[in-house]
Amino acid sequence: MQKNRFSRRDFLTISGATTAGVLLTACVPAAAPGADSEPMAEATMAPAEEGAMVDDDGTMTFNTGSPWGTYSPFRPTYQYGYSSNTPAMLTHSRLFDLDRNNTPHPDLALEWEVSDDATVYTFTLRQDATWHDGEPVTSNDVVETVRFILTQATNINPRRWISSLKGGQDFYDGVTDELPGVYAPDDFTVVFELEDTNVGWHLSATTDLQILPAHIFSEVNPEDIVEHHAPAWYTPELNIGSGPFKFVQAERDQFVELVRNEDYYRGRPKLARIIFKNFGAADTQFIALQKGELDVWNVPQDFYEQSLELDNVDIHLVNRNYIRVFLLNYESEILADKRVRQALAYAIDRVGICEGLYSGLCTPYNSYMEMRPWLADGLNQYEYNPEKAKELLAAAEADGAWDPDNVLRVNWYYNDALHQDIMAAIQQNLAAVGVQTQLQYLEGTSVGAVAEACDFEMMYQGWGFSFPEQYNSFFTDSERCRTPWGDPDAQALFNQTATTVDLEERMAIHEQIQRRLNDELPMMPFLQFIGPVAVNKRVGGFNEDALWNRYYPWSNGFANAVNWSVSG
Repeated sequence: MQKNRFSRRDFLTISGATTAGVLLTACVPAAAPGADSEPMAEATMAPAEEGAMVDDDGTMTFNTGSPWGTYSPFRPTYQYGYSSNTPAMLTHSRLFDLDRNNTPHPDLALEWEVSDDATVYTFTLRQDATWHDGEPVTSNDVVETVRFILTQATNINPRRWISSLKGGQDFYDGVTDELPGVYAPDDFTVVFELEDTNVGWHLSATTDLQILPAHIFSEVNPEDIVEHHAPAWYTPELNIGSGPFKFVQAERDQFVELVRNEDYYRGRPKLARIIFKNFGAADTQFIALQKGELDVWNVPQDFYEQSLELDNVDIHLVNRNYIRVFLLNYESEILADKRVRQALAYAIDRVGICEGLYSGLCTPYNSYMEMRPWLADGLNQYEYNPEKAKELLAAAEADGAWDPDNVLRVNWYYNDALHQDIMAAIQQNLAAVGVQTQLQYLEGTSVGAVAEACDFEMMYQGWGFSFPEQYNSFFTDSERCRTPWGDPDAQALFNQTATTVDLEERMAIHEQIQRRLNDELPMMPFLQFIGPVAVNKRVGGFNEDALWNRYYPWSNGFANAVNWSVSG
């Protein structure tokens, strides 16, 4: 593991970066990224210290935060949030789970079939699963869970179900109480019928659907639970699941406590208890890690080097499938010529930015497709080459497609000092090849307005889609300036992937699209992140999927929770 890197100050000094020309309008947190997934970096999970005895009464402690800035009790329902969803993934079960390569593995569903036209999905459930109160889990629970999340008053709004499930929109709108798109032929079979062919729908729609007990939620008033801080969510009765751990108690802004489910259908968990605790800011989280009070921690970039020096933890690196990109306004006269867009890609020293500013926790990336198994071969890597950038700009200028007096408006919405440094470095890189820029940080409310008005040339943003078919709507159905592509041939290819059932054929189409966009660059892929996870050396059984779910809390890593342990 390389540790001798340039410091941020060194990199900015060497690149001559300056923050001149930056227009700061306000400071707000970055917009939350969408769902994403990843394969692992080359790292293995070290076993607990040799000879150490597993503590049958052991407790594993995680840090917890919340997308809302304070800890909130979880809602064990569809896609309600990153931190809030994590306890629910341990207390509740899903039809199946995905591993770090997005391969499905059985959970409540032991088998499933997809019709030839990908409109009917049939799941066969296991018959030995019980709720924490002893009641059996049946297909009726699945049906009622779907009806619950599609009830508009719950404020869950699962778009992938509303738009796809047969009768989903009318049910959601309150036009009818009938929902023909989900039914149970018997106690252990559930069928989903879709309005149209939708390849891979089950992967994106059911993955983070916690199945709820119908005998409890049939009595729940949606108005009582619509807010994530609603008192009802602190009651054990409402949080009964069928997963490896049971909810005991939670206190707002403080902690959640889970205990072992002795009757879990996959076996008795080795841990007696799991605590999600709010340790406060990152510096106090680091101290808790150092003192052994915190067992597993997603290490912030600013604490990575310090964490490497700790003797009581191992640092594992996860190749996150979450990337950052620049949307390029290809409708602008300034960027209309492909050579200009390519020149921008060659002009930016992405390796230098990763090594000098990110502690090496990122790598250059060159596709819209974050899922590594789907990544096309032979893409132009756009390695740092300022001379090549100058040649392309000169050629475009000779044809009247580029004017050195042009000023590119570069926008971003991440409000930390690190991103100010990154933007400053980019500004200097572009200046070195004769491209003038105006940097503008946008507050949250301004981002949509600027995008809607197409008032930018380069828009820096997070990019995260979990499944290949989720790219289709972004590239084909979005409004002007919200989509990075306007080529009808490319749109036709994207639409084709949604109706191509054969996996190899679908992958081949995505390879075609990737090469097309890699050349045209209507959007410029930028960086892919590496996520460090610190794990106390007393922890055992925390496998690669468990590390993966530290960044994507809807994975097969939670199924492995029965094997998590701590040494005495």
